[in-house]
Amino acid sequence: MKKLGLLVLVVGIVLMAGCAGDDPAGPSGTLEDVTGLAIGSASAGRDVVLTWNAVSVTVDGYAVFFRATETADWTEIQQVTGTTYTHTADNSGYYTVKAYEGTNYSTNNSNIVNTMPNQIMATYTIWDNHAPTDSTSGFVFGATAGQRVLAASSTNHDIYCYDGNWTQSPCGFYSGDKAPFGGGHETFMKLAEGSIYSYPPSSGWWDSNYVLAGDVIFAELYNGYYVKIYVQAIPQCPAQPLSYGVTFYFDYQPIQGLYLFTTESS
Repeated sequence: MKKLGLLVLVVGIVLMAGCAGDDPAGPSGTLEDVTGLAIGSASAGRDVVLTWNAVSVTVDGYAVFFRATETADWTEIQQVTGTTYTHTADNSGYYTVKAYEGTNYSTNNSNIVNTMPNQIMATYTIWDNHAPTDSTSGFVFGATAGQRVLAASSTNHDIYCYDGNWTQSPCGFYSGDKAPFGGGHETFMKLAEGSIYSYPPSSGWWDSNYVLAGDVIFAELYNGYYVKIYVQAIPQCPAQPLSYGVTFYFDYQPIQGLYLFTTESS
C-alpha cells in the first residue's frame, strides 16, 4: 500500500508539473516571450505602473493581461506600443504581458507579477480604556503579523481602542498619535463605502471613530503603507464588565503607496 501511495503521489506531482505552464493569456503564436515584467516604484493609490523588456524583433506592440485571482481567466486590458503601462485598477490582482505582431503573439506569458495583499488571518483583540491597566489597547500593523501593545506606554502603536462616548458603539479606534494616550504613529482611517471593499473612498478620513462588528476599515499608516481591517466583534472584557474591545484581522498591502485590496468584505 505504501508503494501504491508513493506511485500515486509521484504521478500527481508529474501531472501538476505538466500543468504548471498551461495558463495561456489570450492568443498564442511564435513570437518570443516578454521578460522582466515588474511593478514600478511610481505605483500609488490605484495606479499600478508596469514595465517590461522589449523583445528583440519588430512587433506592433504589447498586450497587457489582468486577473483578480490566481485561478481566474486572463482579461486583456490594454495594447501599447511601448514597454510600460499604468493600470488604474479596481482591485488587486495579477498581470502578464505578451508581444504581438498582427495576429501573431508571444508563445507564452511573460513572468507574472501581482499586487495582492498579505492576508493576516490571525485575529487580535484590543481593549478600551476601562479595561485593567495591563490590558493591551494598542496595535502595530506588520507586513506578516500584528502586535498588541500597551498604548499608554507605547511609542510605536498605529491605533488603539478607546471609549469615545459614542452612542452607536461602546468603543472604537483612535490614531496612535491622538490624545489621550497618543505617543504613537499617525494613522488615518475610513470605513469602506457601499459595496466597494477593494480600495478606500477618496474623502472622509478620520483619526478617531466608533466601530461595529462587520465593519471593513481602511487605514493609511504613517510609513505610506495601507491596511484593510475586518472587524469581527465588539466583545465585553472578561476581567471588567464595563470594558469592551475590538476583535479583528487585517490585510496588509506590501507595495508602499498602493491601496488596492481584494473585493472581499470579510
